[in-house]
Amino acid sequence: MVKANVFICTFLFSATVLAIFGQDISCFMDKNIIRLNPIYYLTAITCISIFLYLITIVLTYIFNKKNKLKKSILDVYWLVILGLSLFVSLWSLFVLAMWWG
Repeated sequence: MVKANVFICTFLFSATVLAIFGQDISCFMDKNIIRLNPIYYLTAITCISIFLYLITIVLTYIFNKKNKLKKSILDVYWLVILGLSLFVSLWSLFVLAMWWG
């Protein structure tokens, strides 16, 4: 059960950090790693963050089917995952759309 909680929280935290700080990460990568238009980095980061949210949803469903999560914590996970991922993903897509013009 602890492993399931760690996986879900890690994926959720990583996806949220990438989605919120995607602009800063893309500018950092442009300046310090490979000189490439930051919009391409931002597009990749946005796709990765949405993919991580989807993985989190699938993992939560799988762990629920295998009875590795308590019912009380499962309700909190679904609320946080669906609420947070929807809001943050829409925000990150909005920012990406503004960058693309």
